[in-house]
Amino acid sequence: MIPASSGAGGAQTRDGIDGYVAQATSAGTKVGTPLLQLPRSVSTVTRQDMTDRDAQSVREALQYTAGVGTYFREGQFTRDYAYVRGFQGLQFLDGLRLNVNNYGLEPYGLERIDVLKGPAGTLYGQGSPGGLWDLTSKRPTDQAFGEALIRFGSYGALQGAFDVGGPVTEDHSLLYRVVGLGRIGDGQIDFSKNERAYIAPSFTWRIDEDTSLTILAAYQNDPKVTVLQPLPYAGTVVPGPTGQFVSRNLFLGEPGYHDTTVQQARIGYEFKHRFNDVFAFQQNFYYQNIQINLNEVQSNATPTTTTTTRTAANQFFAIDMYQIDNRLTADFDMGPLRHHVLFGTDYSAIPNVQGSGSGSASPLNLYNPVYGLAFTNPVPITTFRYQDQRQAGAYVQDRVEFGRLNVLLGARYDRLEQDQQTRTYNVATGAVTNPAWTKQPDQAPTYNAGVIYNFANGVAPYASYSQIFTPVFGTDFFGRSFIPITGDQKEVGVKYMPPGYNILLSAAVFDITQYNVQTADLLHRGYAVQTSSVESQGGEIELKTTHLYGFNVSAAYTYLDAKVIATNTAGGLGKHPVGIPMNAASLWTTYRFAEGGLRGLTLGGGVRYVGDQAVDSLNTLPLPSFTLYDLTARYELGEASVAWTNWDVALNVKNLLDTRYVGACDDALNCYYGPGRNITGTLRARW
Repeated sequence: MIPASSGAGGAQTRDGIDGYVAQATSAGTKVGTPLLQLPRSVSTVTRQDMTDRDAQSVREALQYTAGVGTYFREGQFTRDYAYVRGFQGLQFLDGLRLNVNNYGLEPYGLERIDVLKGPAGTLYGQGSPGGLWDLTSKRPTDQAFGEALIRFGSYGALQGAFDVGGPVTEDHSLLYRVVGLGRIGDGQIDFSKNERAYIAPSFTWRIDEDTSLTILAAYQNDPKVTVLQPLPYAGTVVPGPTGQFVSRNLFLGEPGYHDTTVQQARIGYEFKHRFNDVFAFQQNFYYQNIQINLNEVQSNATPTTTTTTRTAANQFFAIDMYQIDNRLTADFDMGPLRHHVLFGTDYSAIPNVQGSGSGSASPLNLYNPVYGLAFTNPVPITTFRYQDQRQAGAYVQDRVEFGRLNVLLGARYDRLEQDQQTRTYNVATGAVTNPAWTKQPDQAPTYNAGVIYNFANGVAPYASYSQIFTPVFGTDFFGRSFIPITGDQKEVGVKYMPPGYNILLSAAVFDITQYNVQTADLLHRGYAVQTSSVESQGGEIELKTTHLYGFNVSAAYTYLDAKVIATNTAGGLGKHPVGIPMNAASLWTTYRFAEGGLRGLTLGGGVRYVGDQAVDSLNTLPLPSFTLYDLTARYELGEASVAWTNWDVALNVKNLLDTRYVGACDDALNCYYGPGRNITGTLRARW
């Protein structure tokens, strides 16, 4: 955990947990680094920020963050899709990558979220040119504490949660923490549920004053998941053939064949040992298992005038993830230079299997749905895809202090192996094919460099350069293996943290280019070529304050000019990628009354603006801008009666005006409604 810091007036805050301003981060360096000594753009969503906004997903937690787009494929309760600077970002947990598709984790189990903007290949290996977000799990503390809450909400939602922990032994050598949550309720979509069970125990053993071991475990069960509900552009963004809009509540499946579950379990540890005043070692490890079972009738997104065709699907996924990261740090002086050197190696393995089968299903009228029509049931699983991905990397980084100047240099080398086999089952004969495994190795070096200077008044200008690579599995028409997607970023920015105040103002301009992107092979149907490149240029500005004259503020603006700079698609050159708005802005603020008859009352709200987007690759259809409003109110009941000391009650309203909007489209046949108004009331006790 980042150490505590002292804000204006001498109040102690836990960095990244209390207030909205984080003083330091480990994202971008893998060791705790003051923000004014890091030549990279990093945004932090603190625990208090998540609580004030009643964030029910990581996606919701990131909604007020500069450079982050969270409206891609809304309505997917178990995925945390988000775009960072125009590219789909990757999700990490406690510094280790969650390698498969950003499956949604319960935000109540998190202390903070750090968003690192731009490529981060030098430390983290393969990834996204846009960046990543690193989730920090709640972990044991020296101070005994407890929290319990009950929450009521729209669509019959009922949720209970608790968070307790503290020392087990008098000498504080053994600490514990247990976080738990249970939720039941309906979803906005007809026949859908919003249910979850979550438990996360953790323990810290301080073996001696230089050595500690923290065990982190979690189990999450989402028993009634609703898969994506894609709808056509005509009927959602503009009126459909009947002159009407498709209902936001429309369910595209079959109520009698609607059973999808996601279970996640993980366990890991964080081991730390300091050898002396110079050298220290840290090892992080986790194992995660994801089990998904899907039985759904799904839309094929090929509607006629008023109906969509459908397919009955039966799928299962069994995914194992192993990851370990070893880091040796050395902090020492060499003349006038102070070095912070990091040597590291990491390894990950992801064996997994996916089974799938499909059958026929009757079409569904989008404006007058009739359920219970014929569909294949049961659906046999006829395809089994086995994958095994293994990656090993070695990296080195040095942050050099020379007075107020900090220089960051890093390099990394990765080797990745991907093996895949697809077996098919013949229902009629019972025969199963056993083809040879397809094997593909990839390797790549990546580099980064940056410089930042701290002026005495808290102004810190910086510049940086960073690289990334992403392996691509498969071959082209001629049998040649695809080469990795590569990308780099050039960034210039400034941070401002005035001494004595909990204020962070940051601004940056950037230029990111992604190369070797796949597009369809126009000469050989069913194959792909790597002829596309995308450039994302833009700027961001973000303001955060903590208890500034009673106000906590999180404000952001993003300008993003993303465009295709190479493609084999006729007319596609210079077009904007689908689903990337050029402008986005947000403002969230709360104010706590400290005196008078309103003492103990906190009022707040926010506004989120998302600009126009492209719906198709040739930019012929526009997705119009939308603006959403949120509100919050919280009252500390102890101000009314000492019998209720440490109790509070809160009200949150998201999408206050119940605005009907489409957050993003994949194309003209796959658009996704955003959620309507959602009201929650929370009663919380702390001790």
